[in-house]
Amino acid sequence: MPHSAPTWQAIAPVPHAPHDPRDAASPRPDLRQLLALSHGAGDSMGRAPRAAEAPQPDGPPPLPEANWPAAIEMIRDVGSRMRQARRYAQDVVAHSNDVVESTLRQLEDTERRLRLTEAAAQDALRRAEQAEAAARLADNRARRAEEEAEITRMKLAEAQTWLKRLYSSVQVEFREISEDRR
Repeated sequence: MPHSAPTWQAIAPVPHAPHDPRDAASPRPDLRQLLALSHGAGDSMGRAPRAAEAPQPDGPPPLPEANWPAAIEMIRDVGSRMRQARRYAQDVVAHSNDVVESTLRQLEDTERRLRLTEAAAQDALRRAEQAEAAARLADNRARRAEEEAEITRMKLAEAQTWLKRLYSSVQVEFREISEDRR
């Protein structure tokens, strides 16, 4: 199942509902500030209390009022970013799986082509060996034909020599017979 390639962009903040109008004047607190408020330690900047600001032994000082709408918005923002990061990670994994599957298909195709090429090379080698054997046979036949032709020429030359001698003998005999008749 093909997936679209992940968008290779930084994860952008997800816009949320506008701030509560009561919070418009105050900046949005970060996580440290919220934790400091929830634990009652330190100031609004998340710093630890100084000795002069330490709670008196007669009782804890009053806690500043928590900014719950900002905390809820921050939790929503973090959740949204986590969902976006999870989708991004899923896209990356899907894209990686697609790349791996494509690479495996290419590897299988390459192996198949290699096997076909090897088979074709073995076939060509077999045909070359057959052609070489046929060429050796043809060369042997040609050599035998040349030897037979040489033997035939020698026999022909011998036959011609014998015929010349015979012809000479016949001529001599014919002359002798002709001379005897005269």
